[in-house]
Amino acid sequence: MTAERLMDYKLVRQCAPTLAARKVGSLFCMENIQGGREPMCSLLARWNHDLNPSGVFVRIVAERCGRSFIYVYRRNLLSRLFETAEVRHFLKQYDYKHFDEERLILNLTHRIGRCRCFPHEIGLFLGYPLEDVKGFIINAGKNSKSTGYWKVYGDVEKSERIFECFRKCFSVMSSLFERGYSLPMLAVS
Repeated sequence: MTAERLMDYKLVRQCAPTLAARKVGSLFCMENIQGGREPMCSLLARWNHDLNPSGVFVRIVAERCGRSFIYVYRRNLLSRLFETAEVRHFLKQYDYKHFDEERLILNLTHRIGRCRCFPHEIGLFLGYPLEDVKGFIINAGKNSKSTGYWKVYGDVEKSERIFECFRKCFSVMSSLFERGYSLPMLAVS
């Protein structure tokens, strides 16, 4: 497998539900590419070129200790999520004042930069239910009803169905990629 294809495979393995339009966004970490910032920027530019026509966008939201934290998201799903009054009200507690995509992500990036760990509202950017994000904060990550791709404090049955869907996405997308499918072929429009 070429180096380029290996990078693409990492994205597929980490972001399959987002590529399949089943999840708002995914976050994963990559060691910075040798040669400094330019190779990483080139990689992200290629990914955006390949994925933007399907509504998938890729950005770096943090850089720490020689690693880049890459946020892969579906613009339409992100916009729809942050249109809801309940989500906006929740985010205003964390100094989010503007709800267009660019400023939301810039605010998140700024908050990540100010925290030793990731701010808990990042769960919304990853498509976790608001009830579960609030539950995680209130309970300091303890006392969840269930744990899968996130800690569940609300509707366990619904979350378990979502977890199963995600598992299928990872399996199917990885299999298709291994059979030669490209990123643009995998990204559901």
